[in-house]
Amino acid sequence: MGFINKAVMSVYGLEESNFLLLCQMAVTVAVLFFLRGAGRVQFAPISLAQAKKLLPVAILYNANVAFALASLAKVSVPTYNTLKRLTPAVVLAANKALRLRPDPSKEVVACIVVVVLGCLIAGYGDLEFDPRGYVMGLTSCALQASYLLVVERTGAERGMNSIEIMVYNAMLSSPPLFLVVLATGELGSGIERLSAMSGDVGFVSVFVLALLAGMLLNYALFLCTLTNSALTTTVVGVLKGVVSTALGFFLLGGGVDPSVTHVMGILTNTVGGVAYSCVTYSEKQAKRRMKVKNSDLDLAGSEGK
Repeated sequence: MGFINKAVMSVYGLEESNFLLLCQMAVTVAVLFFLRGAGRVQFAPISLAQAKKLLPVAILYNANVAFALASLAKVSVPTYNTLKRLTPAVVLAANKALRLRPDPSKEVVACIVVVVLGCLIAGYGDLEFDPRGYVMGLTSCALQASYLLVVERTGAERGMNSIEIMVYNAMLSSPPLFLVVLATGELGSGIERLSAMSGDVGFVSVFVLALLAGMLLNYALFLCTLTNSALTTTVVGVLKGVVSTALGFFLLGGGVDPSVTHVMGILTNTVGGVAYSCVTYSEKQAKRRMKVKNSDLDLAGSEGK
């Protein structure tokens, strides 16, 4: 998805990131309602209570994606992945400041420190440093952390399946996004660019792919989170980031001026991200084993009585 969006915005020059996001949300609504009409999927009409509960989540989610797209238009794919790995650091800082949960282990903190250190080194060695791209990426991290914390604290998506979350999220997101692109002028300029490039088969193919891939990505993320856990989604995301970071040095014209410091920072950040995923996954598994063990002991004690 990162490479597809990068191609649409950088290779073909469609830099209206909010307009692209609005198109992705509109296509999601249209496709899911079509599939419901064809009897392939099922979802109930959204209630007022659900709308009130999901609206803050939808706004944070789409604000995160909007800033992520804006950052991706300005920086290379490896640099973008490096910035996005700072999300756990933001979550850690928020938990510490607001005392939302107990402090993490020293191993987790050490991994996050390596991630932040790698980001600082990469930024220092980035010969094509774009302040706006970095600010957009860091803002996306803050918004993503806020989204995760809100979902965790409110349980807004509890009791809904991945299809329902997708369509409700898209429906609630589209009106605010439309107002944003209208106010910023992206609606007019985006339509003009689409009209001007409508005869380019390459652009049309990549643009349609971006719309469909955006929908499929959201479905995969929601399904993975609901079927497994948010932690599993995070672990898979980090592993995905390793692959896309490596490919990002070569695809789409590279986009990275190979400064040694920049590359070392990205590698350091990647190592920290992988280590973070491994440590958090191991801790989660240990808690599960302990929970099962305690349950077995309680059962054995009950049978003994």
